[in-house]
Amino acid sequence: MLFFLVVTSSANAEWYSDTQAIMGTEVSLTFWHEDKNLAARALADTMAEMRRIDRQLSPYKEDSELSIVNRQAAKSPQRLSRELLYLVDKSLYFSGISEGAFDITFASLGWFYNYREKKQPSEGQRSSLLPAVNYQLLKLDKSDGSLFYQHENIRIDLGGIAKGYAVDRAVNLLSALGVTQATVSAGGDSRVLGDKFGKQWLIGIKNPRGSKGEAAIVLPLSNTAVSTSGDYERYFIDEASGERVHHILNPRTGKPTRSVASVTVLGPQGADTDPLSTSVFVLGVERGLALINKLDNFDCIIIDLAGKVHYSQGLMPPNS
Repeated sequence: MLFFLVVTSSANAEWYSDTQAIMGTEVSLTFWHEDKNLAARALADTMAEMRRIDRQLSPYKEDSELSIVNRQAAKSPQRLSRELLYLVDKSLYFSGISEGAFDITFASLGWFYNYREKKQPSEGQRSSLLPAVNYQLLKLDKSDGSLFYQHENIRIDLGGIAKGYAVDRAVNLLSALGVTQATVSAGGDSRVLGDKFGKQWLIGIKNPRGSKGEAAIVLPLSNTAVSTSGDYERYFIDEASGERVHHILNPRTGKPTRSVASVTVLGPQGADTDPLSTSVFVLGVERGLALINKLDNFDCIIIDLAGKVHYSQGLMPPNS
């Protein structure tokens, strides 16, 4: 979870902000604009775009494009919208460079986890469905824009990339309306546009085992996308084992990854930092840092299960 520690008061007429529940999380934006009418349009258009993306990409809405593809793509190749084609293609790219740590087919098994009701798949379900968790069984034909599932039990979920993409879309909309200073966040994904009149935005990375709103690290940023994956967002404690059952699954086992507590990735776009934070979380400290250190323009901060903080090569610990 990310949160802005310093936000200029909206009581100043030229700062505008809004917060709404969209995409299963809290979507917030704050920006500066000198034209009141254009600012009102920016607020409305940005939230409308977030809702449109949710309608198209939600696996929980039966009439979303994603849900329709999930129902039909194992029967015959399905033509995708340009947007869904882009996101599936990008997801497969990150599956490749992470050696399968990022895999949108996790939903084939992940669909049977219910964190509110404290339920997880039985060992029988896990054994039968795990073969469908394999991104290499997704056959994307970019020449005709179609997707085919090579296993009858495959289901995909874009939860590891859609919010980052939505934040990018919001920033692009704001920029097109003349906004040069803004913050947009959707759960653990945020982007900052410009700065605050010469001062950087301060973004807090939550202490994974701390109280609500307690920051483990504060980052001063401008013109950056930030994504955090943590084991404290959606989880329950299994009564029998006492283990934390959270939503970031290891595609190889179909079980929650237990190597780290939190991963934050910084980069130019949310559609990249979002899947990378999941990838690093699954890979763990050593392999995760190795991946980020190979990529240009990306950095990461990992908090392991003991609370130790690990930084990629491009970052120095704050106040060191």
